[in-house]
Amino acid sequence: MTTTNSPVNCLPDLTMDAAEFLERYDRGQTQFCEVNLAGITLTNADLIGVDLRGASLQGVYFEFCHFGRADLSYALMTGARFEGCNFTQAVLSKSHFRDAICHGCVFDRANLQGADLTLAAFLDCNFLSSDLRQVNLSHTVLAGACLRGANFRKENYQEPANLVGVDFRHADLQGTNLASANLARTNLAGANLKEANLNGVNLSQADLTNANLQGAILSHALLCEANLTGANLRQARLAKVDLRGGHLTEADLSQAILSEARLDEVQGEGANLREAVLNKADLRRANFKGADLQEARLIDAYLARTNLQGVNLRQANLIRADISSALLLDACLEEALMPDGSVYT
Repeated sequence: MTTTNSPVNCLPDLTMDAAEFLERYDRGQTQFCEVNLAGITLTNADLIGVDLRGASLQGVYFEFCHFGRADLSYALMTGARFEGCNFTQAVLSKSHFRDAICHGCVFDRANLQGADLTLAAFLDCNFLSSDLRQVNLSHTVLAGACLRGANFRKENYQEPANLVGVDFRHADLQGTNLASANLARTNLAGANLKEANLNGVNLSQADLTNANLQGAILSHALLCEANLTGANLRQARLAKVDLRGGHLTEADLSQAILSEARLDEVQGEGANLREAVLNKADLRRANFKGADLQEARLIDAYLARTNLQGVNLRQANLIRADISSALLLDACLEEALMPDGSVYT
């Protein structure tokens, strides 16, 4: 049996087939620590509270099985397949899901702390309020997953969660704590990140097309070359964010806070920045052609060679802003406060 470095030692190296395992469980046995169940198939099995710590479940096929409050810590599930299984409040800490496929499974309030999910696929699975601290998600697919309230943040702030390249397409991450996580090159297209804590995250080159980031905290985040085309960033907090070379085309940033943001060479054609705060923001060489900046605050902003052609700057505050080399052809500046403090008429 492949070692898992498990601290348990209940039934080491004991191999069972599906029939013997179910027969023992039906007789009242719940402890199956380190048992070898590799390759078995189970359907509609009720295994609530079963103890499978350190068990070998490599290559198993489990369909519609119930593992509520079960203990599968240190279990080996490499190459396993789980269809419609329920792991609510199960303990899966330090478990191994490498190359496993889970489809339509429920992991609500489950403890997956320190689990290895490398190369695994969790399709349309639920992880409501689950503990995902220190989880290895290298090349993991979480497409369509619901992760509301899940905790990815490590207790050691010096080692933020590494989620590089994870597939979160259309995943529900509302309210999730991902502070300081490394999400570089992550696919979050269409994902729901409403009110998520993304303070200090690395989202460089991430795909956030049409993502919902309304009210999210993105202060000090790194979003260089990130694609936020069509994203909802209404009322998001983006103070001191680095969006250099990013894409904000048709994005909604109304009432967003972008104070001291780096927006160099950003592509933001048609973006909605109504009532946004851009004080001391750097927008050099950015393209906001046709954008809506009505009532936006751009105090001390740097707009060198910024394309503001056809932009709506009505009632915007441009006090001390550098717009000397900005392209303002066909821009609406009605009632705007100009850099010298005068009102444009």
